[in-house]
Formats: sequence, C-alpha cells, structure tokens
Amino acid sequence: MELKDFGKQYIFLPDATRGAVRFLTTEQLKATGTTAIVTNTLHLLISPGAERMQELGGIKKLMNWDGIVLTDSGGFQVFSLIHSKKWSGKVHENGATFKSPLTGDVYELTPESSIDIQMKIGSDILVTLDDCRKTNLTREEALESVERTIEWARRCKNHFEKEYGGTKETGKLLSCVVQGANYPDLRKRCAQELSEMDFDGYNFGGFVVNNEGQLVLDEMKVVVDNTPKDKFKYAMGVGKPQDIRNAAEIGYKVFDTVLVTRNARHGTLYSSDIEGEVLRISNAEYATDQRPIDSKCDCYTCKNHSRAYVHQMLKVGEATGMTLATIHNLRYYQRLIETLSQPCP
Repeated sequence: MELKDFGKQYIFLPDATRGAVRFLTTEQLKATGTTAIVTNTLHLLISPGAERMQELGGIKKLMNWDGIVLTDSGGFQVFSLIHSKKWSGKVHENGATFKSPLTGDVYELTPESSIDIQMKIGSDILVTLDDCRKTNLTREEALESVERTIEWARRCKNHFEKEYGGTKETGKLLSCVVQGANYPDLRKRCAQELSEMDFDGYNFGGFVVNNEGQLVLDEMKVVVDNTPKDKFKYAMGVGKPQDIRNAAEIGYKVFDTVLVTRNARHGTLYSSDIEGEVLRISNAEYATDQRPIDSKCDCYTCKNHSRAYVHQMLKVGEATGMTLATIHNLRYYQRLIETLSQPCP
C-alpha cells in the first residue's frame, strides 16, 4: 500500500511498541499480511532515544521494514502514567513534564517536541498531541480537555509545516485526535474545529469502550459525521473482532489494538471454528487436539502445527509457542480486514 492510499481501504496495525511485534521477526510479521504498524513514541523516546533513532536511520531502517509506520504522539501513555501516579510528573497547559523511572531523566513533552520526536523516529504518519484523560469526566473537565486538544493540534500542525514543510515537503501524513469524553456535543465541537485545520486523518481519542466493555458507538459516529469524508478515520485501540466489524459499519477504516498479540502470548487465540471466535488454547481439552487452530486459516501456524503443539509449547513456557500463537492471531485479524474489504455478494 502506498502512503497516499492509507485509510482508503480497511487496515489493521499491530502494535510494534518498541520497534518490534513481540516474539516475531520482521519477516514473520510481513508473512501475516501486515502492511502497516504503530509504534510507541514514549517508549522509543526513553530507549534508545529520539536522537539515537535518527542516527540509526529511523525506525524503518532499524527494523528493515518497508511498510507504513504510524507513531502515536506519546501523550496517551505519558498522561495515563502521570494520572495513575505510576510516574512522577505534571500535565500542564504546555504539555507534560515527567521523570522516567528507568533512567531518572526528566522529559518535557509539548506539541512541538512531540512532532520533533516523531520526525526523528522516522514514521510515515504522525499524530498530534492531545489531552487524554480518564473516563467519567465531569463536563468541565471534558471541555478543558477538548479546548487543550484543539490548541495543541493547531500548534502541532503549525510546527510540522513551518519547521519541516508539512506533507508537501516531507511526504508524511499528520493526523489528529478527537476528544470529548462521553459528551456528544463536545465530541462534535472538537471534530468540527479540528476539521477546519485540514488534517490527513481523524482519530477517535479517549476510551472506546464503556464500563460494560461495549463500544461507545454513538460517540464514535459523531466523529465520523463531523469530519471530512475524504480523510481516514482511525478507531484507536479497537479492538475485538466484532468491535472492528461494528466500527467499520459506521465509517472507520483504520484499527489497532494490543489485544491481538497480548492475548496470543497468554493463550487466547481466535478461530472461526469456535462460537464466539475465542479459543483458549491452554485448556486441557486441546492437549491432544490434532486439528489446526482454525481450519480456514492459511497462516504458518495453522498449516504446520496442531492445537496440541501450541498448547504444549505455551504450557512449558517455550518462546516458540508465543511466536506461533502471535503469527496466528495476527493473520486472523488480517484475514478479517480482507473480508471487510470484499464487496458484499
């Protein structure tokens, strides 16, 4: 896929948090049908560092990856860690100041520095810094988040264009994040004001599920309805297979989630042979099951190994088991995306 076509078709981005999808080589990742990944700006800032990333030629050269790379702004992780008091720091009008518990170094994340870091990482699609907060915000808190998100997006775009020449000079895309918590009118305002700035994509920000674990489809639809039709819509953090189908129905084309690979490492696999699609490979019933994980799957794991083998490898803690499970889950998701792209009969 060429960058100019990103988001015109459905696409799923695995999380290559630190420059790799855990337990997979780059070649194994490509073999799942993956053409784009999302990496984590905060983790790459902490190690190896933005300057080191630039010295090494950027994330794509470092990984030997010829697909598309999207970087987040770093804000979601930083603000979550600060709000939960796992990291010491402070969120303020200019961004956030925080201290790494790993190195003790103090960092300043602002709209401008977020763009600079993502440029040094060498991603293809950048994301503006947004004010992401916990769920169940008061209206006053949500309004403050929206106003700050809009202002930071404006600063990000201005910096991207003035310092780097914008998309015209860099060939990169810049997307923004729509906030508003569970207040549809605030979501609408945020979406409309960001639309006036003409970004390349519009991402649903905040938490995509409610306290019952259900997608907040009404809020998600507000974003689709109030942003340019010709720009991609990104459902950040979505999600379970059925959630992807539901989000696709209302207009989202781009998806990512850590669930697909995290679940694989913990023995939760996906199979069209199972009602509800979830196969818990660690269950005793699979210890002697000679069938593939999914009879319809064309991944390396399903073509070469049985449920019993993957069960045993995970049971004894072999990295091979995590690799095989991850290959399968990623291929399952990419096959799901392929079905969404097929015309209805």
